Amino acid sequence: MVRVRNSAGCAICEFVMKQLESMLEDQTTEEEVIQAVEKVCTFLPDSLKGQCKDLIETYGQAIIELLVQQADPKTVCTVLALCNDAKRVYVAALDQTRFKVGGYCEVCKKAITYVEEILEKNATEAQIEEAVRKACSFLPESLQAECDQLVEQYEPVLVQLLLQMLDPDFVCMKVGACPEKREHRLLGTEQCSWGPAFWCMNMETATRCNVSSQVMY
Repeated sequence: MVRVRNSAGCAICEFVMKQLESMLEDQTTEEEVIQAVEKVCTFLPDSLKGQCKDLIETYGQAIIELLVQQADPKTVCTVLALCNDAKRVYVAALDQTRFKVGGYCEVCKKAITYVEEILEKNATEAQIEEAVRKACSFLPESLQAECDQLVEQYEPVLVQLLLQMLDPDFVCMKVGACPEKREHRLLGTEQCSWGPAFWCMNMETATRCNVSSQVMY
């Protein structure tokens, strides 16, 4: 499986431009744009503020000029060449043997912690999906391959679990990456009880949960 992974610089630029787009709406005078760019980092989660300030210090004037010229915020990161170096990385199949004994527990918790830090409570499904897809770009390089494998295999289930609770321990235990203690087993930890998001992930999960192939298509 081949997955496109953007750099951390691209991901932070896209977060900043999305925030600027919501702040500016139809206001595009130079003064309004300057004020928005100067304030934008204060509206981002604490975990992103440092990277946001670095971005604005380096590219702030260019961002202002592009927005005053009414450039689409969605294209600014590409124009600045921050999103032109996306890597097409081969994602090996997740090692199910390692997964079942907790081999992906650490990377799962780090990825979900990142998602938790950048999302507000009551985040929409679309916002959670975007955060999950970008999470691996922000992890140390030594963990990115495992993170890609985890997201490639379990993205729909991770999103559904995050809709229930933005908590790394909860999500990683429920998805099976972190083994749970039997005495603390909770109702619903059996994966087939999670509903269609898990059943329809692939033919293996459909077979395990006794879902008719007609439901899959």
